[in-house]
Amino acid sequence: MTDKQVHEKLYQMRIELAAMLKSNRLLSSAVQEVNRIDMVRAALILRSTNHDRVPVEKILEGQLPKEVPVKDYVFIENFSNLVRIGFSNLEMGNSLDKHLLISGYRILSENENGYFRRSNPVVYTFNHVPPHSVDVEDRLDDCLRKVYSRESGNNIVLKAMYIHNKIIDIYPFEKYNGELAIFGLNYYLLENGLAPISMALTRQEYQSQVSDCLKGVHQEKFYDFLCGAVYDKMNGTIEACREYIRNQE
Repeated sequence: MTDKQVHEKLYQMRIELAAMLKSNRLLSSAVQEVNRIDMVRAALILRSTNHDRVPVEKILEGQLPKEVPVKDYVFIENFSNLVRIGFSNLEMGNSLDKHLLISGYRILSENENGYFRRSNPVVYTFNHVPPHSVDVEDRLDDCLRKVYSRESGNNIVLKAMYIHNKIIDIYPFEKYNGELAIFGLNYYLLENGLAPISMALTRQEYQSQVSDCLKGVHQEKFYDFLCGAVYDKMNGTIEACREYIRNQE
């Protein structure tokens, strides 16, 4: 399918999915739980070379698999709490803003006074030098203003990608910027009726593609991945919902 056809199909999918979830509260809760797991798993891509095999469900149920580092248990629990806050914000109709990102940083860093960075680091993960710390807040405000402006178009996936890349580019906090960028991407998808994704890439592929985006080259590669991932997740979610509804009849 062409890019236009993909987005026309996604538009149809989100209408169908919204109608099914609106009509069945139990189904909506089940889909939300799947989305929560996928959002947590997506954030693990920066922490684990086997992020797609981390037993997130078991850990959130209180189990502690030996193969998972203890520090990742804490991160998974904290990120899950961030996702829950994200869901609450979505239910209230709140758009992504710097205050939600600051709250997210405070949750992940376990620092209730956490705020924008004051240092000027080099981000070796993405071979990137972020803007000076004094410019962080203005740049973040500008990024989100652009996304939510009427002039920004209606390509949801492209704008979600822009949020993700700009958060990493700006690097607002001392740490957890990549994880918050992925949270921002998925939050924006959900806000606009699409399903969040679990980042089915290897860590090396992810780092390489994002690094290219920050350099302004080969951005279509990451965009194509995101389009395919969102399409597959929406398709799988709708099929599961249809089967659930058929079984209830």
